[in-house]
Amino acid sequence: MSDRNDDRKPGEDDESGRNPFEQMFGMMFGQGGQAIPPGQGGQGGGMPFDPAMLQQIMGQVQSMMSGGDPTRAAQQVIERSVPSPDPAVTPETERNAADAFRLAELWLERVIAAEPRIAGPSALNRTGWAKGSLAEWSRLAEPIAANMSDSVLEGLKEQLPPEMAQLMAGAGQMLSSMSSAMFASQMGQAVAALSGAVLTGTEFGLPLFGRTPVLVEANLPGAAAEMDLDPTQLRIWLAARELAHLWLFESAPWLRGHLETALAKYASEVRMDMGAVQDAAQGMDPSELMRMGDKLTEKMFSSETTPAQREALEALENLLSVIEGWTDVVVHAACEQLEQREEIREALRTRAASESEAEAAFAAQLGFSLRPRRVRDAAALFSFLEQHSGAEARDRVLSHPDLLPTTQDLDDPLGYEERRSEAWSSESSLDEALERILREAGEAGEAEGADGPGETVAGEEESSGDTATEETGSAASDAEAPDAEGSGAEGPDSGESDGGGSRDRR
Repeated sequence: MSDRNDDRKPGEDDESGRNPFEQMFGMMFGQGGQAIPPGQGGQGGGMPFDPAMLQQIMGQVQSMMSGGDPTRAAQQVIERSVPSPDPAVTPETERNAADAFRLAELWLERVIAAEPRIAGPSALNRTGWAKGSLAEWSRLAEPIAANMSDSVLEGLKEQLPPEMAQLMAGAGQMLSSMSSAMFASQMGQAVAALSGAVLTGTEFGLPLFGRTPVLVEANLPGAAAEMDLDPTQLRIWLAARELAHLWLFESAPWLRGHLETALAKYASEVRMDMGAVQDAAQGMDPSELMRMGDKLTEKMFSSETTPAQREALEALENLLSVIEGWTDVVVHAACEQLEQREEIREALRTRAASESEAEAAFAAQLGFSLRPRRVRDAAALFSFLEQHSGAEARDRVLSHPDLLPTTQDLDDPLGYEERRSEAWSSESSLDEALERILREAGEAGEAEGADGPGETVAGEEESSGDTATEETGSAASDAEAPDAEGSGAEGPDSGESDGGGSRDRR
């Protein structure tokens, strides 16, 4: 996009006085949207659409490019897409939820040591959950939105004829706005679909409502009936699970960022399948542009996964399973007074391992799903640690990223501690070896430094000794010389002196 167009608002005409989309549609449908006579389709660079149809299409396109608030647009989609009936939350419903959270908190305090900073609980209907979680879902899906916008622009560049390529510079900003509007609509539809099945605010292991514990009371009676459970007991279990999730994220602040990083890595690998979109668009009525958008989203994302995406998905599912597995063990211990404790646990485990229709719709709209498919394996690991080494060992696993269970640990939960001990022993051995190498290198350096100055001193002392000897011998010779010259009788004395001088020199 050229710099001179950067300050134009979406939909504003370019310097030639014509809107780029007007030119594009003019080349496709005929200048001015004039109907092309039968039998002359394709002549004059147009397609056989009448002016009324073109006007309707242009109106819908301009609406999508109007630059309105995407969040508000998504909320409007939610309002008309949430499954019905969606009963309002009554005072009685709020009291039931508050009582469940109060009891669950008392039970949890007996099995986990935590001082949580948790907000007051909230009971929501489907619309309340969808609107309340929308901002967090939108933030988490930003990499997908960016990929979608890039794919749309690249796809148009490839499909447009050469004479229209120059229009892309002026239309880039408007296409970006249109892509944002499309994604906001998809997000609204996806979250609305999920709202018909979720039971809590941390349904997918994500704290979508911050520190606020949430129960979706609108779905609880139906879920209890479907799983053949007592609604009151299910409500208490769900309240305990919600609090356990939030307490975990409070006690391990790094965990949320770690989870979001894994999700972002996976989301960044999601790609649009432009070929499938184009195939799906064949035979659709262009006058129903919004309906076309709904249909196209069903095949928008590629079903083929790359090795990098499979690796990211495995890491994400493992992490979600670990979070849910820890929560499962803790809540099971806390809710020992519930008569249907085992039935509730098994039903929710089965539910977590399978994908509902709402979740399938969510995956189709946004290209990813969040299923902790290995909850049983993770729960087995935490149960073993708790029974073998106590609650502290169970909770220590989530105290640092390096202690998180791997795929191998989930495959063989009983070997987790042994593998960690071996890893720590290996790391200790490496640390000891490195410390020994550094210590020996330091000692060698000190010895080398000591040897250098010592040799110099010794040499100086030796040289000084020789000089002193020479001076002593010279002095003796000078003292004996007059006696030798004055009397030859003193030769023996002189010889003794010479002998002494020779000894000194030696």
